[in-house]
Amino acid sequence: MDLKSLVLLRILMDNHPMTLYELSIKTKFSIREVQKSLAAVEEFLEKQGMVLSHRRGYYQLSETFPIDSLIDLIDSEQLLLPKEVRISLIYLYTFCRLDFVSNAHYQDFLKVSKNTTLSDIRFLREVMERYRVELEYSRSEGYQLKGAEKDKHRLAFYMIHQLLQSYLGEWGLDFILSSWGFSIRFEVLDSWVRESIYELQLVPIDDRLKECLYAIIFILCRYHRDVDRVELIEVAPQESVYTCLSTLLENLYELEMIEQAMTAKDKRYLSAILSSSFEGEPTASSYFDALTTEIILHMERIGLLSFHHEEELKANLKRHLIPAYYRLKFGFPSSNTYTLKIRETYLELFELVKRSLAPLERELGILIPDDEIAYFVVCFGGHLDLSETMDKKQYKALIVCPNGVSATSMIKENLDPLFTNLDFYKVSRVAQLREIPLNEYDLVFSTVYIHSLKPSYMVSVLMTEEQIAGLVDLVLRDFPDIGRASLEVENLMEILGCYATIHHERELRFALDRYLKKIMKGKDVRPLLQDLLTETTYQNSSEILDWKEAIRLAAQPLVDSQKILPSYAQAMIKKVEEFGPFINLGKGIAIPHARPDEGVREVGMSMLVLEHPIYLLDDPKQEIHLLICIAAVDNESHLKALSHLTLLLRDDKKVQTLIGSKTYQDIRSMIQQEV
Repeated sequence: MDLKSLVLLRILMDNHPMTLYELSIKTKFSIREVQKSLAAVEEFLEKQGMVLSHRRGYYQLSETFPIDSLIDLIDSEQLLLPKEVRISLIYLYTFCRLDFVSNAHYQDFLKVSKNTTLSDIRFLREVMERYRVELEYSRSEGYQLKGAEKDKHRLAFYMIHQLLQSYLGEWGLDFILSSWGFSIRFEVLDSWVRESIYELQLVPIDDRLKECLYAIIFILCRYHRDVDRVELIEVAPQESVYTCLSTLLENLYELEMIEQAMTAKDKRYLSAILSSSFEGEPTASSYFDALTTEIILHMERIGLLSFHHEEELKANLKRHLIPAYYRLKFGFPSSNTYTLKIRETYLELFELVKRSLAPLERELGILIPDDEIAYFVVCFGGHLDLSETMDKKQYKALIVCPNGVSATSMIKENLDPLFTNLDFYKVSRVAQLREIPLNEYDLVFSTVYIHSLKPSYMVSVLMTEEQIAGLVDLVLRDFPDIGRASLEVENLMEILGCYATIHHERELRFALDRYLKKIMKGKDVRPLLQDLLTETTYQNSSEILDWKEAIRLAAQPLVDSQKILPSYAQAMIKKVEEFGPFINLGKGIAIPHARPDEGVREVGMSMLVLEHPIYLLDDPKQEIHLLICIAAVDNESHLKALSHLTLLLRDDKKVQTLIGSKTYQDIRSMIQQEV
């Protein structure tokens, strides 16, 4: 049995009949890899006197598989775990140790040779350096962790995350706990938490909840020894999560699963960790309320955007921001396989969101990883209506994803081009599905196995072309008119067939179909910076002006070309009077703008270089040498040009070139440069 075969067997033990496509989604293996591994599973089962049934395309164990057989297989030397798995096990085994640990203990624990464990320890120490933690050995005390307690915890969270990326991860974590004789089990804590969810109106993020509960379990096990305790000094955890955690700890103490009651400081720290696995509460603390508002204001100011349903955006952003804050604060790793696609699809928006998260970076004192930024992009993107359509669709589909609103939005983005006849509605919890009347939807897409009276299909956030083809096949079997390949695709396939040998016809057909649908949405016709900042929209003034006169003069080329009404200049002035010098970007540059409905007729930009500076609101601290007036008609058409402009303004040398220019020719090559 190799690792892939073992993973498949573990999934089949859940005893749900599954197709090749569903097994591929669950394992993230290709269908061909699934078929090869299934053959190994079948051979193994035959030796155990069991059968893997295969009926109508569904695979299922014919009877309940004895868990002892799986444990015996893993405990034996038949299976060599990957190095990455072994080092995670070694660290966590040491993290919650109750006694002396030597190399011999590691050998017996992992069923490997002395040389293998020594090699693993060297590799582990390299990883530990990044977290400022050391693994030291002495004859009297064995292997010990050295460093700040909070860093040891952060590394433990990383190792738990790494293990849970594999279907053997839960086994590995439970195996460590069993090795030391701890009686705390994830299943018990998970069931207690879920009993509290409805009463406390919490919305869990399932994958994160699993990570957090295991993190809490390992901390509690570590606290069996006399070690330092980590204290939470800054922002308090969510109140309802604190209540949930307190009940959890009381149950553990009463059942003697932990030896001592936790202090108020311990509860505060552990409940803050648990807060990273629940969507933020609408009535969250004033701290998160202010932070959410500040991020939105940054986004509006930097991106020159207008959010028409700002309260709804604020509520959705807060739901995501709060768990993200705690995840980042405690060093829980971010893994978002969709990040690259989001960057490619919404490049300009990604950069704007990245800059808009400056308040969060300030509060945490760290840079926000791209994987986390991608989730915020999806959150903002949904409120900019960048890809929404008002067309009436024939069918209604629910997307069930217990991993939060952002992951659900990503799945919708992936399914949208596949099924042109579907309206999608997002559901965060499986329990919500039962509350929706059957006549309000026709089918369900879900990241977890569900029992539904309507047709349901398993999906993942990011699927391969092979998996997409399998999904479309399943859906079209039940809904033939939901979205077939277009006539253009069939014509292309016919032409390709005349000149080439096609080995994967189905996958090619769907790849072409998705590509053509993307093109049909229209090429990117948004203007470039060079289309907006031209010789006719550039001005240099040697006059001595006040700040209001300068804004009017900067806007004049757009008035002359009828891209804005004369009233737009006054609207820009009024914004500064009302909200302060928010248009000042620093470096002597200001970008005056107002809302699209305040006089914009067509997207435009104009530049005014001032030989004599102005002072916004007549404040000497608000000195401006360059005005770039921007007129946006919506939340999208100006983003490409704005993204290019932002890159220019980051470069101090280019800023000085802009400010020191006398004519458009001085900056022309810089403006027309490809980005």
